[in-house]
Order: sequence, then structure tokens, then C-alpha cells
Amino acid sequence: MSRRSGQNGYIERKGNAYHVRFRLDVPGQAARVFKSVRICPVDGPGKLNKFELKRRAQEIVAQFGANSEATLREAEAVNLGTTFKEQAVRWLEELQTRKRRPIKPRTADSWAGYLAYINAKLGEMPLASVDNLAVKEFVATMAAEEKKGKSRFSPKSISNYVQVVKMVVGSAIDPKNGEPIYSRKWNSHFMDLPEVKGQRTPSFTAEEIGTIISKAGIQDSLLYALLAGTGLRVGEALALRLEDVEGRHDPGPAQPVARRVVFTEDGGGNPRG
Repeated sequence: MSRRSGQNGYIERKGNAYHVRFRLDVPGQAARVFKSVRICPVDGPGKLNKFELKRRAQEIVAQFGANSEATLREAEAVNLGTTFKEQAVRWLEELQTRKRRPIKPRTADSWAGYLAYINAKLGEMPLASVDNLAVKEFVATMAAEEKKGKSRFSPKSISNYVQVVKMVVGSAIDPKNGEPIYSRKWNSHFMDLPEVKGQRTPSFTAEEIGTIISKAGIQDSLLYALLAGTGLRVGEALALRLEDVEGRHDPGPAQPVARRVVFTEDGGGNPRG
């Protein structure tokens, strides 16, 4: 398929009503099909004048995405027959080999583990078919699974798996212009995605931080004090160099920091400080 030029549609009369006729890209068909949509009656209530008729015809053509590059890209993708599993392989490999912020091995291993389960459920589906309805059924399947009489997946785990599904679908990019092929509007309410409540977020008081720092070695105590005082992640702190510090600083004896520091995890399972 080639890039589509704009079309306004052809207005025609069918019986007692005007219709607009235009061509539309349809997934699964190489050639565009003709579509006819009713605009208004020829006479009586709802009748439109010449200019209103033309404007309404153009609105209908736009509503169906007949001139949309997104509609064209999605039809092309379906015709190529890419499955979710095939795209997932490309996605994970690209994340690890890209020059801009490649993911850490630990994150790659974590997402590979998610995909092993996801592919068993969605892997053979055409990527174009993985939408809100497909994910809704996927969520229902996860929520119903049990292990030793208890739910196998927590709401947070289900949310993490669904996030990976979204990232795989969103990673399908048109190589000609870098635009996503599938512009999904994900709907958590429709998918019945469980809410994450009462998530465990371990934290330290100022007194506990002071104890940790006082019992650590010289280098470790400086690191712990830096993390507590700035909120930096461990990776960010370890990446600091002398040229990142302005002036001369004497840290002096380690002191407790009067704040609470909450340690959580990012989307890839990496701890945050």
C-alpha cells in the first residue's frame, strides 16, 4: 500500500436519501474497499442544503479515517500478519541493544519472565487484535488463576503484566516516519484492571538512618548519607564523578537526616531510594 492522498468522498442519491461514497483501507484486504454512508434525507426534516451536505460528507470521511495514515498503517500490519509474540521478541531485543538508554540485564530478565506467561495467552494473536477487549479477557484469566487456594497474581502483578502488553503493542513503529502503527486508547475501567491498594512501601525513620550510617564503613556511610539526603537512586549516586561536584566539601561526621526515605521499585523491578 502507498501513502494515501486526501479524498472528500462522492455524494450520491439512493432512494430518498443522500449518501457519501469513499474508499477505505480494511485490515485483511490488500485493496481499498468502497463504503457508502447515509448523510441525510432528500426532503423533509433533517434535509441539508448544498454546503451543509458537502461539509457533512467530509466529516463522515474523516470519522472513518479514510485519509488517515494510522488507518493505513494498521491495515498494512494486519496484512503482514505480525503476531504479538513476534513483536515481543523484536521489542525486547531492541530495548537491550539500542544506543539510547538500553535496559539493564535485570530488567530484561524480569520482562522476559512476564512474556513467557503473556505469550502463552496472547502470543499467537495478530498484534492488531490485541486491544482493550483482548486485554480485558487476559486480565480476567490472570485474576481467576489460583495457587494453593490463593490468587496467583496480586493486583500489582496484573498491572505490571498489562503494562508489558501495552509496551509491546506500542512498540510497533512505521519505519518510514517513526509513528506508532497502533494508536490504542487503553481503558483500565473497561479492562476491569484491579486497583492496587495497600502496597507495601518499606521506609526508614531518621533515627534508623542515623544508625545505619554510624555502623557502616567510611565509604558506605558517605553513600548512605548521600542517598538519604538527596533522594538519589543507587545507580544515580554511583554514576557521580568528581567533576559533578562544585567547590570543596568536607562531609564531617555522619549525621542523621531528618526525613523519611521510602524505598520502592520502578517498572523494571529496580529499587528506588
